[in-house]
Amino acid sequence: MVDVHTPVNGDSAEQAETSRDGLRRMQRLTDASRSRTNPYSTAFNPLTSSLIYPPSGTGTHHVITSVFADTPPRPLPFPPVLSSSGLLSLSPDGAWMVGYHSAPSLAMHGGPVFNGDLFVFSSQILDSGMTMGQFMPAATFPIGVTTPLSGIYLYPPRTRLGPGGQRAAPALGPAPPPGYAASKSRGPTCLFMTADVLYFLHPHPVPATVVLDTQSSAAVPGESISAAGGSDAAPLNWTINALKCPLGSRSYTDLSSTAQVAPLPAFGAQRGWFGMVGGSDGVWAAVEKDGEVQVIRVDIGLDANNMPYMSTTPLPALPRPQVPPFADSTAVFESHLQDLVFVPLKDHGVMNGSADDNKNDDGAIGCVLVYRDVDDTIPPSRCRMRFELVEIRQRPVTVVDGFKDLGSGDDAASPLDWLPSPTARRTAMSPEGTNILSLTPLPDVPPHTLALALVSSPTGLSLTHVNLVPPSEASDKDADGATRWPALVGEECPLDMCLVLADVVATPSQGTRRGEMGLVAIFGGSRPRLVPSPRLGAAAHPVETVKHVAERAARSIELAVVQGVDWSDSVRAAFATVPRGEAGDLASAILDKALSLFIQHSRSYVPHILRLQVAVWALAEDPRMQVAAELIRLGEAGQIMYLCGDERDGVISFDLDSVWNLVDIFEFALGALGGIFRDAVAEKASAEWSPGEPRTEGSTRVLYLIHPLLRRILVRLVALLAAFAKFVANLDRPIRPPDSAFLITRSAPASAVAAARVQDALVREGVDLALWGDVLAALNKAPRPNDADTVASLLKLDLAPIATLLPPLLASLPTPSSLFTYPTPSPERDGATCAVIGDMPTAHCDRCGARTVLHVHNVMRGGVPSPWSAWRRT
Repeated sequence: MVDVHTPVNGDSAEQAETSRDGLRRMQRLTDASRSRTNPYSTAFNPLTSSLIYPPSGTGTHHVITSVFADTPPRPLPFPPVLSSSGLLSLSPDGAWMVGYHSAPSLAMHGGPVFNGDLFVFSSQILDSGMTMGQFMPAATFPIGVTTPLSGIYLYPPRTRLGPGGQRAAPALGPAPPPGYAASKSRGPTCLFMTADVLYFLHPHPVPATVVLDTQSSAAVPGESISAAGGSDAAPLNWTINALKCPLGSRSYTDLSSTAQVAPLPAFGAQRGWFGMVGGSDGVWAAVEKDGEVQVIRVDIGLDANNMPYMSTTPLPALPRPQVPPFADSTAVFESHLQDLVFVPLKDHGVMNGSADDNKNDDGAIGCVLVYRDVDDTIPPSRCRMRFELVEIRQRPVTVVDGFKDLGSGDDAASPLDWLPSPTARRTAMSPEGTNILSLTPLPDVPPHTLALALVSSPTGLSLTHVNLVPPSEASDKDADGATRWPALVGEECPLDMCLVLADVVATPSQGTRRGEMGLVAIFGGSRPRLVPSPRLGAAAHPVETVKHVAERAARSIELAVVQGVDWSDSVRAAFATVPRGEAGDLASAILDKALSLFIQHSRSYVPHILRLQVAVWALAEDPRMQVAAELIRLGEAGQIMYLCGDERDGVISFDLDSVWNLVDIFEFALGALGGIFRDAVAEKASAEWSPGEPRTEGSTRVLYLIHPLLRRILVRLVALLAAFAKFVANLDRPIRPPDSAFLITRSAPASAVAAARVQDALVREGVDLALWGDVLAALNKAPRPNDADTVASLLKLDLAPIATLLPPLLASLPTPSSLFTYPTPSPERDGATCAVIGDMPTAHCDRCGARTVLHVHNVMRGGVPSPWSAWRRT
């Protein structure tokens, strides 16, 4: 048998197909029947930058993996009764996760019927210490046989933009209602769309006589036993409620509406999208049904009785565009709607935060329909991308008196309605051979019409930014001198062409969503790929130095700190950009640039620098990472002691439900202080008895005492430990015993055990807290190094820049023999709770290597957590 691609004899002019030509042929075949991967099945956790995605093998549930280490992914600890998970989304603040799970129920016509439910989980389910199958949902909502088409979270925090986070992107969607700051910790506020119904999920308070304690499954009367003090307000329990509105018809619903229990009419949408636009106070939805696209405006708010409501206003179907044919062809081709994105019509730039700046002057928004045109009448097939911009504008209408009763009841019917333009306002077409495989809108990045896209073209596959409302003229050239598609913006990161043969989706991290350095997870094939985000405002194929990479990374880290989200994605992307041999130089450059940015925001920049040192030195394999990690743990020990304490009339007391856990913190911190003081005394002895000079280089723990900024950590910790030891010694009230699912009452024997453990720790470590408190106070009055030497020593955790202060410091230190009376090795402790680990199963930190015990927690709404429990959740 003869291969048709192989010449039969040497005289044939036919050449064998190259691998690149074969890939392009397979790409054309794949494009003809390509299906879109659900973009709502993957996410980055904004609090940790961990990546969540569906399993690629025989797994059932989503898995989570760190972007910092090559550890295998672990499945999320969903209850065993849940079936495979489909849709999954995280709230913008990372506090809540909503997932969709379906399961076969009754068999009809020879096949099973899949009924599905929306499950709401606290983000604690993402913690690395969670055990399998023990985490219960906070709420469950059955949605029948239809699967969610799309989802969106309301009231996202405004994204801080550079320089320095002083400016913010325009607010998206409706304004948060009064009390939202308190209610957002009780549940998510989001919209989900199925083929027939819109669901509005929101937390809602209801009067109750009992609340549930956050650490157990039992009910307790009145307020939680963790609550500090009483309150005259009636106790409340919180529930997560769901309002429903049908698709395809104008409707209004609230908690008392009959639509919540009556069956809703079927609509049969095949695809759906959500979007929010800066300056528009509504949520926009779009559905595709039988080839037509219809836009729906969704209004969310509170009525005159402060009860939440949802109303929907369907618009007429969007116009069918008149599309010009391909060049040199009059054949009728197929157009496939790939995506739909809502955008502002005008480039309002970056808003400064005032209310007036967030309003559209003309009351209009844009809707961009992304089409893929394919002409396969004559092989080989031809394809291109087409952006159709449709204007949606308000118009005055006359409201008949009989219809004024429809609405929330607190306002008169609006004299304005929304109407799409009869024709597309603008049409933009790509060069032939261009195909967008994945598109993720970036509404916060100026000019607020950008999207992150995987673009396949005759030159290859690349990850880049796309302007959905591109300029009409082309003024850029690519590397080969050819005209570049004006819609492409900034850098183009080349990718493996094999991805074009799979259904792919690109998921950006939080840094990328701000338009700064971050990661992009590309899903296609057997496993996800992490790539650094392309640069905006750069050439298509730029060359970058280590200094420039560090500047971009530091700027992205600064904005993440201002925003209150994790910046691990920025650090990981920076180190993936430079060769391995330059990791040390990059770490130093990032620290230097980040410190100069942190100083501009706050004087309390030391914790941020220490955390950044752990991150960059872990990737650079620098041993100083352990020193920075120890300083962070000491600082966190002082912080939790402070949060659990309360000073009244000069007396410091501590939360009774947190005392038992604080004893573990006390034992760890006292052991660490004992080691630091022993090292300092040994260093003093070496300086007095050895002919050589004392060590003035490296990350010796004497640095904790001599550096004025690091010494503050010890001063605060010693003062709080002394206050806690005094409080426990005089404690005559019962405290809460170790965590238990059944025992929720306080126990007097637990108080006695806690007092004994504190006294044993003081004797064992030999640390006189009063003595060392006076020593640290005296050191604070000693001469300080200049600012340049202080910063240099902090950035490197090195004694050398401030070595001149070491001899007088060592001379002023006491030498108590009690420090060396009971030299016993310290047991390994949990990196988070400081409890002794023992033989319990643990999880490892992917940065510092610390271990934490796997634990079990259930989320119980309505309880008031103790200060310890609240801190433990962060």
